Amino acid sequence: MKTKKIFRGTKRYLYPILFTLLSIYLIMVILKTPYIGIDVEQTEGGQWEVSHVDKHSWAANQGIKEGSIVLSVNMQKPADYSTIKTYEKVEKADSLTLRPFDGKEMEQLSYSRIEDEVSLDQWLFYIIFPSSFMLIMLLLSLFILFHKKHDESGNRLILFFLTVGLAYLSASGSARGDMISTLVSTVTLLMGPALLLHFVDSYFRDLQSRWYASGVYNWMKIGACAVVTYEAYCLVNGYYPDWYPQFISILFIAFTCIALSLIVVGYKRYKQTVYAPILKYMLVGLFVSFTPFILLFMLPNYLFGFQILSGEASALFLMVMPLTFIYLITAKRLLDIDFVMGRIRYYAYSSFIPTVLIVALVGFAIDFPFSIQDLIQLGIGILIIMIAFLYVKEIFNFQIQRNLFSEKKNYHQSLQRFVHEMKKERDAVGLFKRLKRELLDVLDLKEVYIFSQNTISNYYCLYQEVPLSLMNECVERSKTVLGDVGNLVKLQDHEGYVLVIGHTVSKVTYLYISEKPNRTQLNLDERGYLQTISYNTNIAHENLLLIEDLFQELQHVKNDRQQNYPAWLSRLLFSLAENERQQIAIDLHDTVLQEQLYLYRQMDDFVNRKRSMEPDVKKQMFSFKEQLLDNIHLIRETCNELRPPFLEELGLIPSLQNLINQYQLRSNYTVTFDSRAFQIELNSQYVLGIYRIVQELLTNAMKHSRADKVFIMLYREGSDVRLVYEDNGVGINPNKRIETYSHMGISGIEQRVNGLNGEISIQSAPKQGFQMYITFFNAANHEGEELYD
Repeated sequence: MKTKKIFRGTKRYLYPILFTLLSIYLIMVILKTPYIGIDVEQTEGGQWEVSHVDKHSWAANQGIKEGSIVLSVNMQKPADYSTIKTYEKVEKADSLTLRPFDGKEMEQLSYSRIEDEVSLDQWLFYIIFPSSFMLIMLLLSLFILFHKKHDESGNRLILFFLTVGLAYLSASGSARGDMISTLVSTVTLLMGPALLLHFVDSYFRDLQSRWYASGVYNWMKIGACAVVTYEAYCLVNGYYPDWYPQFISILFIAFTCIALSLIVVGYKRYKQTVYAPILKYMLVGLFVSFTPFILLFMLPNYLFGFQILSGEASALFLMVMPLTFIYLITAKRLLDIDFVMGRIRYYAYSSFIPTVLIVALVGFAIDFPFSIQDLIQLGIGILIIMIAFLYVKEIFNFQIQRNLFSEKKNYHQSLQRFVHEMKKERDAVGLFKRLKRELLDVLDLKEVYIFSQNTISNYYCLYQEVPLSLMNECVERSKTVLGDVGNLVKLQDHEGYVLVIGHTVSKVTYLYISEKPNRTQLNLDERGYLQTISYNTNIAHENLLLIEDLFQELQHVKNDRQQNYPAWLSRLLFSLAENERQQIAIDLHDTVLQEQLYLYRQMDDFVNRKRSMEPDVKKQMFSFKEQLLDNIHLIRETCNELRPPFLEELGLIPSLQNLINQYQLRSNYTVTFDSRAFQIELNSQYVLGIYRIVQELLTNAMKHSRADKVFIMLYREGSDVRLVYEDNGVGINPNKRIETYSHMGISGIEQRVNGLNGEISIQSAPKQGFQMYITFFNAANHEGEELYD
């Protein structure tokens, strides 16, 4: 068991070491052997003809054309040369002799010391880029190795990174006809999708979850091993089938599609969880990394015989993958991927038509034999550049726009300032004055008028003096072109524009702005600014009207004493009152009470220290101390009444019992409290409401009823809660109920009960006691939640 554990620990370090050694070998092969890039095929006459010359290769730089005849390679006949026999390629050669295409029968071109000729293209595409990519993968793997040493998914991710990096690097060695590079390229290419699935599966195993069977990537690994085993057998025997590279490519495409499909399925399953952003980043990174290589290089090459992007160019997109995983590992806060992809889609749509026009212009205007492939590559390049330019421009504008433009033209800052300031306005006139001031400051206009028209009487309401002819044209033009809120309408007889900034059933409010001093038209930014500020003004105006209507309704309710407040209004008013009570209690406790306590301690200390004090003075000081102590007690009681102590902590029943005990100490009646049938936890509104109702009833009993016995019962009946109060006091006269209520606080109880969707019933007569029965309907159904109408 210990040996197995040691092997597992050592295996983590074997991967980077093994892949590093293979990378060193591949780099040595690449540096030692230039990429010649000639594919040949045997003609019917037994000659070896150049069938393809790869871009960025030595042959392309030398101007060797397809159709040329290879006469000798390294002083050997082409049929006897190893890379031609095995791969039908001219590679690993130091000298080459051929007859150029369309050349004379006896004309020959000889090239020597090919190994010393490595072009800049080869350095970039076959040495620098692959080596840099492999180095990044290696460094990223080491980072994961040291920070996620005991994480199984981290080990799988390391293996995936190193495999992808080695696949890119070995492709350069495989193109040179090196047998080991070819085998490494095949196994890493086919193992990549399987290892990706293995990593994702391990990652979700660590999260105690899975979304597909491990047999999928295990079968993919077995298939990759079988393919590379047969390839090794062919290479050892010097025979490499022509169809085998295409078979490997198709198998790689199939494996990649399976891997991406399973990840998409997993994303759909987990898209409502916290792992969705990580999966989305992973999908985007993998899609951008592999899609160009598959869709723009491999598929067109094997289906149609041409490449939209060369293999070297499409392989550069693999750089996105390590950047994606580096960001996921190191970033503490993820970018909003939905916003980023949405912006990229928007810029892609915006750039498509200009890209097509530019490509068409280049194709027709420039005298050069562009192929379809060249035009497609040009279009893809222009599209990518335009998307990147627009995205960077947006960030650039946001970051430095304040420094480039003065405050006068800073529309974004103006909108923020206006929205912030308009909250201070309490009427429409103040709002419109602030709007006028903002427009004059920002747009540098000559005149700004705001006026309204009553749609019923057609009278104008003016907030300042406005020419009548101007108002008439503003109204007519707005009606003619259907001027909705924020719609800018150009005037004909007068210079300027009109916008509708407010619209109600009986009134339409118009905004007139004059032309700019330089008599130029409003640009797109200014039009958008005016439209936005008009919308904001309209919303603020409507809210002011709603508030005005609300105050009128409240005033009507206030004047009608026989009308109860609406339930929502009662709750609102009592909530505000309770907040005020609580604040007053806090202020009394933290200021007045503390000052009284401090004064009492100072006085007590003074009396105790002054032993030689006259008896009369000392007696008077003791009297002051007692009065001060009584005041302290009174302040404490007031604070407790304003803010019931421990009501939320103890609950309703213990708080009521404590309240009843306090009142019995201060009054001449005894209270019987029955809460045995009350077994429910009410929300805070009911708890505070019932507490205040009982408090008010006990206060009335102490001040007015002259009762010596009080009975209170609180119980649950189905989903309702019932409160019963009875005393044997003097009672009240029903015919004088309204006047009496104003003194006894019963009207306040009625409003509080109404606010809690309750019903109240009172039975009383002179010298026959007082009974109140309160029912709170469906109170049990509001347990733990707030009340809404």
